Amino acid sequence: MTNKKTQSGFVLVTVLWVLVIMLMALTAFTAWVDNAREQASSRQELINAKIKSHSLFSRALFTYMTGKQAASGISWPAEGGATVVIPGNINIADFFDVPTLLPNSVEAGFMQMNGRVIDAGGGLRIMIQDRGGLIGLSFLRKASVYSGINSIGGGNYTVDELKHTLQDYHDKNSFRLAKGAEGQQYKQAGLPAPANGYLRNPLQLRSVMHWHTLLGEVSDAWILQNFKVEGGAAVNVNSAQIDSLSLVVGSDDVAQQIENKRQLGAINSIFHIPLPPEDFENNFFTMMPADGLRFWSWHINHPTAQVYDVQFNALAPGQSAWVVNWMTRVTLPDELARRTAVEINHPFFH
Repeated sequence: MTNKKTQSGFVLVTVLWVLVIMLMALTAFTAWVDNAREQASSRQELINAKIKSHSLFSRALFTYMTGKQAASGISWPAEGGATVVIPGNINIADFFDVPTLLPNSVEAGFMQMNGRVIDAGGGLRIMIQDRGGLIGLSFLRKASVYSGINSIGGGNYTVDELKHTLQDYHDKNSFRLAKGAEGQQYKQAGLPAPANGYLRNPLQLRSVMHWHTLLGEVSDAWILQNFKVEGGAAVNVNSAQIDSLSLVVGSDDVAQQIENKRQLGAINSIFHIPLPPEDFENNFFTMMPADGLRFWSWHINHPTAQVYDVQFNALAPGQSAWVVNWMTRVTLPDELARRTAVEINHPFFH
């Protein structure tokens, strides 16, 4: 009798263990299914955002090439849905695949290109920058920019050291400037040899002697928000990032005064720029969009942003009128990820 009770108890315990194991397996399977579903949903969300970002990229290019330029930016096509009159010798398909039924006036405001982050829906964020608001590197002569970079990096380099190393990196010869660096100095520092040509991307600054040290703690996104490879320190006062303004004027206080001024509206005259009187003679500011755009896009649940650098040639026909200089991905810094995003309630944009 005791053996039968023992066997019955053993069977009962075994059944209970089997039930527990089955319950654990079911729980694990349910968790796996939920996780797989979340991953699939997240991937689909990112795919949808990528598709939408390509569409918005094309629309931004079209707006830039067809809208009216003003100090405030490029005019959005206005609401109304009237057909745009296109000259017979121009095929809109040569530009990109966008509808030919477009609004026909410029009363819808402007595509601001000053680093404003736009909420494009579905977790997608975009930012459009005026290339005219970026500091050029190929003919950079402004001492305050070099001093500012030195301060940002906490270095003790002179203006001539930073200027000469950048010029030596650009030039095609192997003759070293007084404070510069050529192949031998790069070899001794364990760096790749200088390109002996203009930069192809602002991120190449990380390969320039001294600059690679000063920019060591600076994000790639910060470099791309403030620099372009060609030109000098003349920037659009209405679209330049505040850090670019600070580098050009050599003062954080003056840069903030300019920022406060343009928050009240676009600056249309150099005499409206709050600069010290002695700086008007050496004014390094323009007021209109120029040279193209830099297009940023990212998803709020993704740690990187995609960046396009685009230039325009108004005299070239069709697709030859615009060229993508480069495209890259950079890690999204917290400052940019937390920047307040605004919505644009406009049918052409959605």
